[in-house]
Amino acid sequence: MRLLLRSSCVLSLLALAACEQEYEVIPKPVDVNPGDITECGFTRVEDTKFYRYDCNPVFSTTGEDWADTIRGTTFLVTEVLDHPFYQLWYTGVADASADGFSLGYAVSPDGTEWTPNEANPLLDEPDDRAAWDADAMDGMQVVWDPATSQYVMLYQGYNLDGDTDWGLGVAISPDGLDWKRIGSNPVFNLSVPVEGVYYCWPLGLTLGEVAGYTGYVAGAGSSGHCEVYRINASSVNNWQPDADVVFPAGERGTWDDEGYASIAIAELEEEGRHMFYVGFDDWEDHSTYRSAMHPFLGMATMEDGEWVREPSPIPINMTEDGAVSAVAARTVGTRIHLWVTDDYDGISAVGYFLYDPEAAALEDSAR
Repeated sequence: MRLLLRSSCVLSLLALAACEQEYEVIPKPVDVNPGDITECGFTRVEDTKFYRYDCNPVFSTTGEDWADTIRGTTFLVTEVLDHPFYQLWYTGVADASADGFSLGYAVSPDGTEWTPNEANPLLDEPDDRAAWDADAMDGMQVVWDPATSQYVMLYQGYNLDGDTDWGLGVAISPDGLDWKRIGSNPVFNLSVPVEGVYYCWPLGLTLGEVAGYTGYVAGAGSSGHCEVYRINASSVNNWQPDADVVFPAGERGTWDDEGYASIAIAELEEEGRHMFYVGFDDWEDHSTYRSAMHPFLGMATMEDGEWVREPSPIPINMTEDGAVSAVAARTVGTRIHLWVTDDYDGISAVGYFLYDPEAAALEDSAR
């Protein structure tokens, strides 16, 4: 970060707050090469622009008694003194067969080594077993909203006892640690259709272009597939669905023709907006719900206002049949950092990847 001073006052950082002259803070992108600070290096994935961390996975469990099994994760990257600071929220249970959940928090200086907070767990399942979100808090998406000075978390909750309750909930926090569910939860009922669209699960969350928030949810309209729709909010309490498809499922017979289980949107100055998504082509039916089968990681780019997908999956999957369940993406300098949840030797864990067009171009030009 650089400071442009609009006065003749010469300041040290300690004296900056005491100076009464006007100044302007202009952010400058951080561009630290992760391979210079991480324990292990990165290896290019075939001839793509993706690089795999050599010591994956970077997160599977924290060793905490309450979180022996991790159910869901979400990531943020912020800048502190010009260096990236990585934040992770996760839900877990003490036993893989247990109901309910607890929410934890961990931080990392490099995106690979995670330190859980001593105050964990931060939020537990509702005391009322009849609550709409008594069985799960997953699909979490978190943003920091500077306008309201709080973290906002959009999540999927459900109760599988009796008549299944399925909805979107919101929790807020001033510091990422003290979380409270808002009183108007669930802010959106996933159990009933809206304008002919049956909604599946949350996919993403961003700040609105002017104010409020834009959420992305998977929904099944006339196509019958879980495609990408928007759900916009003027505040954390007021969410309105949009019946127009943002990103349709792949053509019939392709690897992502049933829709999407997770998306993440990030932007590079030279290349524009990118969508990384988990697509799938089949379903597995359970007693009260369905789950995606054969999920892989894909990518699309924004061109003339439309998302244009790559025809094939990004070849980072760890299993031949596909078991990728979630993706998170954050821009840091000239790279996009990705955390991809996949099957590592029978364990659901998070791998670390980079989308680095500049490094790939340098490698190609050196051949």
